Amino acid sequence: MNNYFMNLVLEDNIPCVEEILRVIMNKPDLKVKSVRTQKMLQGVKRSIYLDVFAEDSEGVLYNIEIQQADEGADPRRARFHTGMIDTHSLKAGQDFKELPECYVIFITKNDILGLNKTIYTIHRYIDGTSEQFHDGSHIIYVNTSAKDDGTEIWKLIHDLRCKNADEMFFPRLAARVKFFKKEEKGEIKMADFFDDFIAKVQKEAAEEAAEEARKEGREEAKENVAIRFLKLGKLTLEEIAECSDLTLKKVQALAATL
Repeated sequence: MNNYFMNLVLEDNIPCVEEILRVIMNKPDLKVKSVRTQKMLQGVKRSIYLDVFAEDSEGVLYNIEIQQADEGADPRRARFHTGMIDTHSLKAGQDFKELPECYVIFITKNDILGLNKTIYTIHRYIDGTSEQFHDGSHIIYVNTSAKDDGTEIWKLIHDLRCKNADEMFFPRLAARVKFFKKEEKGEIKMADFFDDFIAKVQKEAAEEAAEEARKEGREEAKENVAIRFLKLGKLTLEEIAECSDLTLKKVQALAATL
C-alpha cells in the first residue's frame, strides 16, 4: 500500500498489472497490452502523474492509484483524472465516439465512501430511471480496510497490504515483491529507485522554491517547500533542510508545529 513501492513493483510489469485488473474487473481472461508507471499528463493549468496507466487488448484504459491519505482519493480527483485521460486519448480530427472506455481505480487505505463495501463501481445513470448513461467513463474504489469475506477481491487486498511475499495469494505479485525484498539484485534496484526518486523530488522542490521565492518572498517560500516535504513523510529532517535551504533547527520547529 505504499504507492512508491507499488510503482516499482508494477513498473512495466504486464503480468502483475494483469493479475490485479483481472480481480478488480472480475474478468479472468482480461489481457493487458501495455503498462506505464508515473505517466505524466500535461494540462493547461495543472498536470498529473498517474501511478499506473494500462491498456488492455480491447483498447480499454485503466488508471490505478494507490492512496493512503483520504484526500488523495477525493471523488473530484477521480473526475479530474478521467478528464485528463480523455484529453490525451483523442487525436485531432477523431470522432468523439472513438474515445476509449476508461476506468479510474482508487485503491484506498480507508473506506472513503463510507458504505461498508469492499469494492465500489460507479457509473452514470439517467435521473429517474435505471438506465445507464453510456459515456464510457467509470470509477472504482477498492476499500482495503474491508473485512475478510473470502472473495478474490479480499485476497488481493490482503496481498496489497501484506509485507511477507510468502504469505501472499497471487503468485505473480508475490514473486515480484519477493524479488525486491529478498533478492540482492532486487534490493539494489529498489535502493537505486528511491535514490533517483529523492533526487527528482529535491530537484523539483528547488525549482519550486525558486519560483515561489520570486512570487511571495524568499523565507516564506522555503518554509512552504519544507512543509510539503514534512507532510510527504519520505525524507529525513536533514534532507528536507538541504533541499529547502532552511536550517535544520528551522525544519525541526516546523515539524513540531505539524
